[in-house]
Amino acid sequence: MNSEIISEIEHSQSDNFQLGEYIYMGMGLTRGHRICMSVAYKIDYCIKKAKQFEEVNGHVTFTHINKVKVGELERYKKIPLN
Repeated sequence: MNSEIISEIEHSQSDNFQLGEYIYMGMGLTRGHRICMSVAYKIDYCIKKAKQFEEVNGHVTFTHINKVKVGELERYKKIPLN
């Protein structure tokens, strides 16, 4: 895990974290197509579910996480896995 992911996980465990302010989308690629593999209110759960998806489907590669402010249509931040 990179420092951005660790920072997001630490923030989600702090008193300042507001559940429901952002969603985390586990993104991947399958046969040249971008897909959403998981959606969660906390980054650690998003990663867990995206990795489970990747394990059962050999054609999918987990690439990054999009952090999206709830109610917005564009991502707030792209978080790489490495």
